[in-house]
Amino acid sequence: MRSNTWIRKLLEQKLHVKRAQLYNLAKQVADSLSISTADAILVLAAKNNINLHKHGPDLSKEKLDEIRRLVPQLPANTNAATVGTIPGGKRNTPRAKKVFKVKLEKAEDDPILSAETHAEMEAMVKVYEVLYQLENSIRQLITRVLKANHEDNWWDKLAPRGLKDTLAKRTRDEGINAWHQKRSTNPIDYLDLDQLPALVRAAQADFVPAFFRSIEWFQHFIDEVYVSRCVVCHMNPLNQTNVDGVGLAFNKWETLAKRKIFNVEKLEEPEEKQQEAAPQAPVAVI
Repeated sequence: MRSNTWIRKLLEQKLHVKRAQLYNLAKQVADSLSISTADAILVLAAKNNINLHKHGPDLSKEKLDEIRRLVPQLPANTNAATVGTIPGGKRNTPRAKKVFKVKLEKAEDDPILSAETHAEMEAMVKVYEVLYQLENSIRQLITRVLKANHEDNWWDKLAPRGLKDTLAKRTRDEGINAWHQKRSTNPIDYLDLDQLPALVRAAQADFVPAFFRSIEWFQHFIDEVYVSRCVVCHMNPLNQTNVDGVGLAFNKWETLAKRKIFNVEKLEEPEEKQQEAAPQAPVAVI
């Protein structure tokens, strides 16, 4: 979405927060409403009286209507006057939302699990955090690039039939399990990690070589991460060699993301801003 960066910057100015603070707040909103962080930014912008129709010309009517429906669900203090403040008028990064209140048994008190399993669990917590951040970063980079280049209906335009079938099946399953929250509002979140290369391949010109050296490089990167991811997400421990491999993959991706974020944000700028930044052809002298 070309206007996303522009709206984010306006919101940072209005709330007097830095980018990291705004991201933390948006993450809390996204968790509470079960929406993407990008949509949470839009909800916060609307809540704080930023005109999305004016500053988000790329937003579809359906998206604007969705955002307007979500705004009333925000807490009353989610506005420019109170967000991120503490007594005395100083600003502070919003606290992380507390989402889980369970007292786990200590190893010596657990009637079933062995002390070894408890030790494995504690060792894998950090690995899971790294995998969670890595996988979501990959999904969000892909989404942002595709939205910027193909607008909100990028999924309908680009996704191969097999991936659309996956989305349709998992959406039907959610209808059966209607008591539970939906997985996401972003179709890419209904895909398995190892399905992402097929999506990138379908939009290869958007990613190669601007973001990835080749499709084969991205495929190989995902293949290696996916094996370790499946072990951890099926509640089994990795050995130290594979833990180190996860760390190496994370560091590679973070280096790529930090070097390429400027490219992503340039794609997301409104077209008029891009035209202003484009070099002007010299005028011929006759």
